[in-house]
Amino acid sequence: MSSLSVPFIRQALLANPRTIPPPGPERPLACVALVLAGTPQQPAVCFIRRAMRPGDPWSGHMAFPGGRADPGDASAQAVAEREAAEEVGLRLEPRQLIAPLTEMPVRAGGREMRMQLAAFVYGLDGAPPALTPQTEEVAQALWVPLEHVFDPASRMRYRFERGGAVLDFPALGIDGHIVWGLTYRVLAELGERVGRPLPLNEELSP
Repeated sequence: MSSLSVPFIRQALLANPRTIPPPGPERPLACVALVLAGTPQQPAVCFIRRAMRPGDPWSGHMAFPGGRADPGDASAQAVAEREAAEEVGLRLEPRQLIAPLTEMPVRAGGREMRMQLAAFVYGLDGAPPALTPQTEEVAQALWVPLEHVFDPASRMRYRFERGGAVLDFPALGIDGHIVWGLTYRVLAELGERVGRPLPLNEELSP
């Protein structure tokens, strides 16, 4: 059984389950859905490319469907499911949840944002469904084979200049897109849990 098959991922995540407390006024939270679909042995994962928006520190980045919790949200999982429906038309059901990953701090420009990110892994039966991006927030949505994501050939470095300094981050080159930062860290968490670790550079990762 492949370490990137849905049965293996389910087994690995449930062997050491995580609990995500609900969001609240003193607990700012962003929630994303890492959605797998296709054959159980060769699933694909849903990515989005965020629309270019002034003031958005993640403008144009590759990401998973998701967004910030509202004060009245009952659970982090409900936020991930709502945002997946709103952003790409994925109607996730609680029964499709495999497990949450470990919460991680949200950073932008290398600075802590006083916010946590909760990622929830879902497994859908059948072929990957059509995606309908909400164009105000999502420029593109696509399914990518999970084996492609974790293929060593996809690994790269993402370098850019900020404040006169050249910053260097671990990244993935996927279908002409660069996956780095917070989304890369979510994938690194999944990879660590299933025995497919990705290189990390935590002191710089946004």
